[in-house]
Amino acid sequence: MKRWTEREAATANTVSPDTLNEELQSSQSSMTTLSREQMPANFLDPSRLEDYALHRAWASARWPDTRQGQQEADSDTNVENRTWQASTIQVHAGGWTNISNAPIALTGFKGGSLYFEYGCNVYANNIFALGVNDGDPGSPGYMRMRVLVNGVTLVERRGKALMGRQRIFGSALFPAGDLTVQVQFRLTEPSGDANSNTNAAAPNNNVVFGHVYSGRYLAIGRWR
Repeated sequence: MKRWTEREAATANTVSPDTLNEELQSSQSSMTTLSREQMPANFLDPSRLEDYALHRAWASARWPDTRQGQQEADSDTNVENRTWQASTIQVHAGGWTNISNAPIALTGFKGGSLYFEYGCNVYANNIFALGVNDGDPGSPGYMRMRVLVNGVTLVERRGKALMGRQRIFGSALFPAGDLTVQVQFRLTEPSGDANSNTNAAAPNNNVVFGHVYSGRYLAIGRWR
């Protein structure tokens, strides 16, 4: 059966701004398509919602947890006392390096928008960016960083040179299912004629190349 809609004539034969709402409401014939104005007061409140019905959050104040927020996948114990067990020239293989040995597991993701943010302090030793023939002041070394979700890059940034607080965040749509998130860093490769510290005597002689510490993350999934 045809349901005729209402239209209110306005000046110069234009239609009022409420026309779309009136047309929609007049054609609605089931409870599932009622507008919020037609629903009873307090029809939907927190007591009627199941846990994670609309969104879910995951967070850690220190990640990786096993290292109190310091990167662990590229750490070196053969460093001077009172020095970070960081990535050194001797252990760093170059390229993208995982911050944690184990990725972050976002279980119970129902499909929709994912927002992920990671913050940390970083240090890049620029001794290895300044070679003998590089000149003054030399080229800075950066702590690049990226976030992977199920192995696909979500966001990437160049990052800080020298030392500072760094933050990386991004969002995208993902299908329903558990997600895995990994944060990676990449140091600027050393100059070809830079000091490599290869002639120093072991042990505890390795010099810090770069380090990530005081790391934490926040993830928010929204599906309604």
